[in-house]
Amino acid sequence: MSIRELRISPLSRLIKMKHAIRDLCKTPPFAQLLRQAQISILKIFNIFLWLKSSPSLNLNKIEHFSKVSIILIAAAFFLSACSSISGMASKKSLVSEKSYEAERVLLSLENKNNKLKTFKGTGKVTFWKKDKKGFISSVAWAGSEPDKIRIVMRSLSGQPLVSLASDGKWTYLLSHSQQRFYKKPSKNSTLKKFISIAIKPVDVVSILAGRIPVSTYDSITIKKNESKQGYILVLKNSRNEVFEKIYIDETRTNVQQIEMFNINGSLLYRAEFVGMQDINGYQVPLQLFFSGPDGDSLQLNVKRYWADVSVLPSTFVLTPQKGLED
Repeated sequence: MSIRELRISPLSRLIKMKHAIRDLCKTPPFAQLLRQAQISILKIFNIFLWLKSSPSLNLNKIEHFSKVSIILIAAAFFLSACSSISGMASKKSLVSEKSYEAERVLLSLENKNNKLKTFKGTGKVTFWKKDKKGFISSVAWAGSEPDKIRIVMRSLSGQPLVSLASDGKWTYLLSHSQQRFYKKPSKNSTLKKFISIAIKPVDVVSILAGRIPVSTYDSITIKKNESKQGYILVLKNSRNEVFEKIYIDETRTNVQQIEMFNINGSLLYRAEFVGMQDINGYQVPLQLFFSGPDGDSLQLNVKRYWADVSVLPSTFVLTPQKGLED
């Protein structure tokens, strides 16, 4: 290996390391401390240069200071990897701060009722078909975190109409009036056939438990709600497409409304938390309003709610024979 190769090889390795640590330097706190660190290292380096030139130092000490100087140069070199992006970080500081604040708010909202694992409830549901009031039904439900749900709708006289269940793997639907039974994988299933709104069973579990359904996202921002008081959390995927909006109040602690979108940006459903109540220390729904893009909607008025109840796994499985007994 030539002398030139010996000289270039360490430099090449330093350059590779410089690029390798670049991703570690993109956080706003690091960018803020970067300049101070560089200044400190340069000051220390100047002191070592002064000591090295002192006639009172012997050869061994000079060699030692040379090694330390190389280390300091390397440190300054590595910091320059970050300084090359510090300008970009400062330009995007406002965006970064907003993203950080949005993440903080979302995490706080997600932690609400995080200890609520099972629940039951009864109430009344009113359906609208394109703004025209349809029928009213009594309803009962049981849920288990994160994706198990059972819903039974009855006529006002108590006659069972429809039963729905999801055990996390399968979604079951039984129409008592039509004597028809459906079963399909839960992964991509929605309640479109059940309530005319394309909402996933796992989302229903979250909403009935007083939580917000949140899918995997790549970026999040928070902005002022221009139409009413409060803020909006906007969640986007890797293609920068909006797939969820979470409307919160001025305090950024209470959810007012959720909107879910498909991959084409069209609305899937909207869920409004009209009223909330305290049950065993949990803030759970008292009144909910769901709507779809075609004008179909429903309102759920909660009559009774039980938290932290015992629910058997078999509750979330339907068979034609068992369903007909509901």
